[in-house]
Amino acid sequence: MILFLDTVSPLPEFSLIADSKIILSKRIINNHHEKMSDYLIKSYTDLEKKFSLDQKLENLIINIGPGSYTSLRIGIAFFSGLSLSYQIDLKGIPCVDFYKYLISKDDLLLTGIYINSANNQKFICIYDQKKEYYNIHKIESFNEIENFKIKKIISNTELNKNNSNFFKNIKYQSISFKEIIIKNLDAIMKLESPKIIEPIYISNNKILN
Repeated sequence: MILFLDTVSPLPEFSLIADSKIILSKRIINNHHEKMSDYLIKSYTDLEKKFSLDQKLENLIINIGPGSYTSLRIGIAFFSGLSLSYQIDLKGIPCVDFYKYLISKDDLLLTGIYINSANNQKFICIYDQKKEYYNIHKIESFNEIENFKIKKIISNTELNKNNSNFFKNIKYQSISFKEIIIKNLDAIMKLESPKIIEPIYISNNKILN
C-alpha cells in the first residue's frame, strides 16, 4: 500500500492507494477553522488500525509546497518519522512536479499552475524558459493572474469562473494531486527520494530555506 498526504490543498487529506487505485481518501480537517496539527495523528491512527498499515504500508508520498508553512512542516515531519520507523521510502514532491505530467513541452510557456492552499494562500507558477524551471509567485487575489501572459491554467481546486472576465480567453483545468498520482503512479514511484525533505515556502516571492 502507498499512503499520500496532501499537505498543500485547503483541506489536507490522506489517500490510501493499492493496486493503482485510491481505496480511501480521508480528510484530516473538515473546515478552515480546524488545525491540521490537532487531527493529523488521530486521522492516521484510524487508518492504521483499519488497514493494518504497520504491516502493509510500503511507500509514502507527500507534496512539499508551495503552501502553508505550518501545514508543510507538520506533514513532512510526521511522514519523515513514519519513513524512519517503518523503514519505507518517502517521496517529497513539489507541486509543480506533479503538474508537469499534464503539460506538454509546447504548452510550457502558455500554461500557469495555480495552487490554492490553507490559510487562504494562493500561488501562480510560471515557466521560465531561460532558466528552465517554474518561478513561483505568491498572490493575494486570483485576479492578479491576469498580469501573466498565459492561455491555460491548471489548478488543484475548482474556481468560480463567473468571478473574472479572465476565463473568457483562457482554458482552465482542475485536477487534484491524488488524481495525478493515480494517472502517473509508475513514473512517480521511479522518482528519487531525497534524504532531507524541505518545505517550499514563499515569502515576498522568495523561497525560504
